[in-house]
Amino acid sequence: MTFDAETVAAWTTLPAAELRIQAQRLASARLPADHPVWRYVRKDPTLAAKLRGALSGLLTTIKGSRDEHMQRIWINAARTALSDKAAAPAQAKEKPAKEKAKAPAPRTEQQAGEQAVEQLVVTQQPVEQPKAVSSVAPMLFQQPGKTSGDLS
Repeated sequence: MTFDAETVAAWTTLPAAELRIQAQRLASARLPADHPVWRYVRKDPTLAAKLRGALSGLLTTIKGSRDEHMQRIWINAARTALSDKAAAPAQAKEKPAKEKAKAPAPRTEQQAGEQAVEQLVVTQQPVEQPKAVSSVAPMLFQQPGKTSGDLS
């Protein structure tokens, strides 16, 4: 099912029951957080609030159904996509790509030597700590029916 901006804009006038149906369809569509529909809904605070309410209502109506766990995952993903925090990681992903495109600065011999020393320090194996002596005596378990004198 496709959702366009005109359809989503009309959701502000829908009654609660119909909005809950549309919210269920939107949640089951499993759209990514950076989808244009989610961006449009996040821009309109009244629509976002109504949709949050409809998703909360869905959580109560799915209790006890056989698909409760699957639908709960979808609804929680939709609620996450509605939050402003969902838009932040998409913007954060773009910044490192720009930083990676920059050429690295030329190194001096001293910096190269320091880096080699750091690599040696990191690659050394950690020294194993000696095991502490236990105050509990070791126990010897025997098979049932055997006596302590019978070692065979």
